[in-house]
Formats: sequence, structure tokens, C-alpha cells
Amino acid sequence: MSKFRMRITLALALILATSIGGFGQMDTTVMIISKVDFQEQYELHDGNLIHLMGYTQTLSAPINIPAPTLIFEEGDSVNLNMWNLSQGAPHTIHLHGLDVNQENDGVPHLSFEVVHDDTGSYYFEAPHPGTYLYHCHVTSVLHVQGGMYGLLIVKPKSDPNLTWENGYAFDSEHAWLMSEVDTIWHHDSIVNHPHDPQAMTHTILDYQPQHFVVNGKSESQLSSQAIVASVGEKVYMRLANIGYYGNRIIFPAGMNAEVIASDGRPIPNPFNSDTVEVYPGERFGVMLETNAEFTDVIQVDYINLNTQTIENTQEVDVTISGFIGLDELENQDLLVYPNPANNEVQLPLSGEWVTLDLSGREIAQLNSGSNNYDVSGLAIGTYILRSVERPDMSVKIMIQR
Repeated sequence: MSKFRMRITLALALILATSIGGFGQMDTTVMIISKVDFQEQYELHDGNLIHLMGYTQTLSAPINIPAPTLIFEEGDSVNLNMWNLSQGAPHTIHLHGLDVNQENDGVPHLSFEVVHDDTGSYYFEAPHPGTYLYHCHVTSVLHVQGGMYGLLIVKPKSDPNLTWENGYAFDSEHAWLMSEVDTIWHHDSIVNHPHDPQAMTHTILDYQPQHFVVNGKSESQLSSQAIVASVGEKVYMRLANIGYYGNRIIFPAGMNAEVIASDGRPIPNPFNSDTVEVYPGERFGVMLETNAEFTDVIQVDYINLNTQTIENTQEVDVTISGFIGLDELENQDLLVYPNPANNEVQLPLSGEWVTLDLSGREIAQLNSGSNNYDVSGLAIGTYILRSVERPDMSVKIMIQR
């Protein structure tokens, strides 16, 4: 059998192993192909095309930055099988922050490297739920800038919408991987650089990035990264930096940002801050929840760590509208009686309820030891009542007199 047919057979076997694992086996095998562009194909916001080196999961897939996000569950036994089709330099997969053993850590002088047209496997057990990175550690200054990087996310087994077991619940999540692009470093002569295994140093150009990216996008392309959520929706942001600049992310005050995790672990003392600084290699988990409708932007500053100056700022649109589940509230008349109400209303739970107008502004608080509540102090209009004891329960009422 030819070497090419052997490689195709291996790829099909690995894809099959991944499919079988989906039916309950604990082992998970993922195929990662490292390769380079022989033609400029990745489009930047200004329309220019550049060469990339990077990771894909199929032979035909184009190289993108970042590489595909890898998602596992806590406790999974994972085999990352890399097939190197770089035509030149060897590559590795370094599992940044996962605390795997040295043999599987992807640092070539301590682990192993995979040469062209060869394969290598990295084994690990998915650790604590959190946000991690993977990238090449061969001539990493060049190869990471070339595009050989991606996110790796570990989720709890019990519920994918928990940050970790007994952690924070969320309704939606977004993962942002920040970096930069110096187009000079993406010329064919650099991306397809010759490899000398005896060389201890490589001559590289001054790093002067012209593009500052979030998930590989910038400027007008960032419409694809926009945050759209409802009032009361809990949004979990996974922030990571794989570039060579520092990032300062500034959230609108109305998003009530709470920093709850750092580098794949819960923070012992979570704190509220509209500004989060993420330096190269770091990851943070930030929980967002709004109580009003608005449109704004999340600001992402790129800080030159040599001069400590902001060299670029990107803005990602944020739209917060309506209440989560507001359409369903139209059908909750049976939970509220009478509705419309006059001076008294019966609610599905006793205790404290927060009264909000339709813009999300808090109007009043209602308290009762029973299910009957005095609403005589509310003006004529339509309101949302949210249970303090059960924040996931909201009802819509109308006051008429």
C-alpha cells in the first residue's frame, strides 16, 4: 500500500473513532492536520490576502485563524492525532494551561516534534472545566504568528451551560481569542521557511502588526462577532490572548461584568469590573448580565508591551433588547390573576418580586408572605415582575383602572 493511501486510511480510521466515541465511549480521538498555504487565501478586513500556516480537521478545509475550537467534557480521555503536511518544518501541539505530563506537552525538546508527512499523538485527560489554548511550539514566535493556534474548552459533564460543577449557569457564551497580524511575516518565504534542526536561533523581522484581530477578524469584519442578547440573559465571555500585545477589554457599564475565572480555574474572590486586562497566554472568564435595553460597543485595546502605549482599538457591537423569554410571557396569564390587574394581583410565588418597566428600569419591589400582592402603587401600564428567589421566573402584568 502506498504511503498516501496509508495516510488516507489513517484519517478515515480516526474519523470513525471519533464517531464511535459519540455513542458513549469515554475515549475521544480528534484528527488535527497541520499545513501551510501555497497561495494567499486568508482575507483581511482591507481585502488583502495572506498566507497562513495552521491547523485544520480535514484535508480540504482552508486554514483559518484561529484554528477550530476543540471542545471536550471534564474527564474525557483525549487523543489528538496530528498529521503534519507542512512540506517543510516540523510542528507540535502544545496544550497551553492544561497541565498535561511532559511527554504530551508539545514542547519539542522535552516532548517530540512531528516531521512532514508523519503523525504523532498527544494524550491527556480533560482537566477542570475552563478555557485553554493549543498552539505549535516549534519556532513558536513564527509559527504562532503564522496561524498555528486555537482555543480548547473543557465543559462540565453535567450541564454544558454551567461554567463548572456547582458553578455559574449561563444562557449563552462567546469565546474571543485576540491576536495581531503582521503581513510581512506572512510572505511565502517566511511561512514556508526552511527548517534547520541544528539551528538554535532564527532571524526574524521586527514585529510591526498592521491588523489587530478578535477571532481573526477586525474593523468591519467584527460584525460577525457582535453580541446580541436579551435583558436578563446571562452571557459568559471567554477571553484569551495569543498575540504579542496586551489587551484591555472595556465592557459597557450596563453589562455588569463580573470576572469569575482565570487561566482555567475559578477565581477564589470574583469581582466586578468593566475593564479586564489580558496579557499574552492568559485567559479570563467574565459573566455579563444586563437589566436594561441598550446598544453600545465592547472596546478592545491593543497595548504595545514595550512602550505601554495603545496602538489600536477595535470595537464590537452590543445589542441588548427585550426580556429573555418575553414572547413566552404573553402566554403566562394563568400564572397571574387577574391580568390586567387593578389594585391586587396573585403571583405564582410568594416572597419578593422586582418590578421593571419594559426598558428594564427597576420601578419598585413587591413583598408578601402569600401569593397575593398589593399593586395599587403602580401607575397604569405594562410591567415585568421578576422573582428574587427564582430569577429565572418572570411574568408580565398590565395595570388598568
